[in-house]
Amino acid sequence: MNEPTSIKVVLLGESGVGKTSIINQFISKKFNPKMSTSVSAQFTSKIMEFPEQKRTLRFDIWDTVGQEKYRSLTKIFYKDAKIIIFVYDITTEYSFNALQTYWYTETVDNTDGEPIYAVCANKYDLYDKAVVKTEDGKKFADKIKAIFQNTSAKSDTGINILFENLGKKIINPNYDYKNLKKENIILNESNNNNNDGKNGKNNNNGNNKKGCC
Repeated sequence: MNEPTSIKVVLLGESGVGKTSIINQFISKKFNPKMSTSVSAQFTSKIMEFPEQKRTLRFDIWDTVGQEKYRSLTKIFYKDAKIIIFVYDITTEYSFNALQTYWYTETVDNTDGEPIYAVCANKYDLYDKAVVKTEDGKKFADKIKAIFQNTSAKSDTGINILFENLGKKIINPNYDYKNLKKENIILNESNNNNNDGKNGKNNNNGNNKKGCC
């Protein structure tokens, strides 16, 4: 296998959506349910082999801060990114809306070249509490020509396949990820309906607890 090619990856999204937990699961297969919110950008890397393509990539991953007061600093990290992963929490509508109204626009205005985008619908383990429908996440991903993937850092769902697809897209820009990978998990929307069918939310009398990742 050849020497690894370095690929800068940046995860963007609101505070608490699970960016750090996704990275920890991908790098070391570890999950910390008491993970605190990041207050500074952090860097880590992982080498991934692609035998079919006879290539090796080193993902240089930046975990950014989602809090509004740090957003001006975050721009420094995604300026020259080759891959940008937008992360939202499927149980928090605001985190999804923020990708569309702020984070995507910011990257268009402040990145060099044309990075490969991914939209990551995180906290799949809480699919029964989801308020953002899979189809809405996919529509946004299709609109910005991004890879879409449901993930859960807690159950280690969808993360590795996300980076596989991103790597293959880097190696071959014409790689059709939509038709090639069938392991993409689809949320069971029928589990998201309450008794009266409103808004796709569960009727749990206010006892809806969110997972951290």
